[in-house]
Amino acid sequence: MIPDECLQTLTGLGLSILQAKTYINLTKLGKADVKTISRTSNVARTDAYRVMLTLEKLGLAERIIGKTTVYEATPINEGLSLLLQNKREEYAGLEKRTSSLLKNFQPNDMQDSQEDTQQIKITSEIRLLLKMHESLIRAAQKSIDIIIPTKIAHLMLPEHRSFFKKAHKGVEIRIIIQRAEEKTRPIKPKTLSKNLSIEIKYSHNPDLFGMHIFDKKEATYQISERDNLPSLYSNDHNIVKLAEAYFQNIWNSAEVN
Repeated sequence: MIPDECLQTLTGLGLSILQAKTYINLTKLGKADVKTISRTSNVARTDAYRVMLTLEKLGLAERIIGKTTVYEATPINEGLSLLLQNKREEYAGLEKRTSSLLKNFQPNDMQDSQEDTQQIKITSEIRLLLKMHESLIRAAQKSIDIIIPTKIAHLMLPEHRSFFKKAHKGVEIRIIIQRAEEKTRPIKPKTLSKNLSIEIKYSHNPDLFGMHIFDKKEATYQISERDNLPSLYSNDHNIVKLAEAYFQNIWNSAEVN
C-alpha cells in the first residue's frame, strides 16, 4: 500500500491520484507491461494505457518496444526533479500573467474610495487576516485596543510582536488577555515592544472573543468560538462604537496581572 504522504506529494506536484499510484508502482516494478501495471496498481487496463501515455509525455516513464511493449520508470529522484521543474515553470508563467493582469487595472478600476468600500467584510483565510492586521497596526495613529482569548493567544502574541515593530511610536496600545487559570504567567509589555506605550490586563471572563479596534475607526472581530477565523472587519461608525463600549467594559473589570 502506498503511503498517503507519497500520493499527496505527487498530486501536489501535478499528478492525478491515478497517475501517482501508477508511477509509484512502476518504480517498484522497474519494468512492466500494461497488464502487470494495471494489476499491480489496481487500475483498469484501459485507464492504465491512458495513464502510461501521460507519464511518458511527462518524462516519468519510457516505452521499450519488443515482443511485448513494456514501460520503464524514470528513477524517483529524476522524476521528482522533472515535476518540480514543471511546477517552477508553471509558477513563473503564472507570475508573468499576474503581472500583466495587474497592469490592466488602474486604481480607479478597483473602486477603492473609503466611502464605497465594504463597510463589513468577512475574512476566512489566515494569511489575509494577518496581512490586514499588519496594515491596520501600521496605519494606526493614536490607539489600538485588543482582546485576545486564551485559545488564540499562541498565534496572536508572536504576530503582534512582529507587527508592533512597524507601528507609530506615539500610538497607545491596550491589550486584554483572557486568563484561563491563575497560574498563567503574566506577559511584560516590553517583551511585545520596547518603544510603544502598551498596557496589558487579564480577564477571567469565559466568554471573551478576539477583537481589535484601530483609532476608534476600524475594528476586526472573531466570529467563531473555536478559533480566530472567520473574522469580521468593519469601519461602520456605530458598529465600532459598540466594540469600544464592549472593550471598555471588559477593561474596567480586568486585572493588571
